[in-house]
Amino acid sequence: MAKIPMCLLFGLLALPAGLVAQTRASAVPDRERVEAGDTFALRVLVSGVRVAPLRVNFAAWQNFFPADNILARSEWSRSGAQWVQQFTLIALDSATLDLPPLTVNLHLGDTVRTNPLQLRISAPRASSDLSDMDDIRDIRREPAAWYDHWAVFAGSSFVLLLAAWYLYRKRRRAKPAPVAIALAPPPPSARELALEKLQVLEKEKPWQKGRLLEYYSALSLIVRAYLEHRYDIPALESTTGEISAMLPGTDFPEALRPVLDFLLQQADLVKYAETAPSRDFHEQALEKARQVIGG
Repeated sequence: MAKIPMCLLFGLLALPAGLVAQTRASAVPDRERVEAGDTFALRVLVSGVRVAPLRVNFAAWQNFFPADNILARSEWSRSGAQWVQQFTLIALDSATLDLPPLTVNLHLGDTVRTNPLQLRISAPRASSDLSDMDDIRDIRREPAAWYDHWAVFAGSSFVLLLAAWYLYRKRRRAKPAPVAIALAPPPPSARELALEKLQVLEKEKPWQKGRLLEYYSALSLIVRAYLEHRYDIPALESTTGEISAMLPGTDFPEALRPVLDFLLQQADLVKYAETAPSRDFHEQALEKARQVIGG
């Protein structure tokens, strides 16, 4: 085997660090406020590596989200210049969680850490409509036998018989009044969800704390999620150029195309090229996002 000259070896070791792509990771939830008992999506994005990462280590979140609370995870997929993996988690207790960074294991034993997160878990809203309970998913309960609660069944049977006798007597006297059924409010639209997330992002002001990568990643994700749900295009898995090419087939306003392209390009520069825009643009980016969403 030919030996590598020592001068060449020292030359390779002396390469400036700027010539090596810097590996970065970020964790972005699909929303920052979740009802207890509901599921939410967490996207882990890794850039600066050629091959897919090995795994995301959730050991730092063990006290908040044990293994049983991680319901699903996707395979790593390529999105532009970064690798993306999506997880489905469920939160059971209402609290404000300050979540530490997650560790992403790469090949050859390397690791990279994501940004920390703050997640608000609120108590479920009370409603008289029993159909609202359908939103609480993946609660596993051990089946109970009827004889474990025979006293309850006996008491319930007596109450039901008494109620049936009372209703029978009452119907013989007068026709019962119609029962009003409470209607559940319609779910929020894609525009309302996006504007709410922008309001939370504006309140936190991460750009004032030097967290530009987290800020522009969240801003880009909010706009892309709005485009995907409002115009039925795969915006979350597409590059900025691909999104621009798909929009002419939708009813997206043509006058807003330059605003959208410029906003997503600025976010890409921060995420992939580490090029920060001027300071006065950080707040302008929020207004441009609202203009695209229609707020």
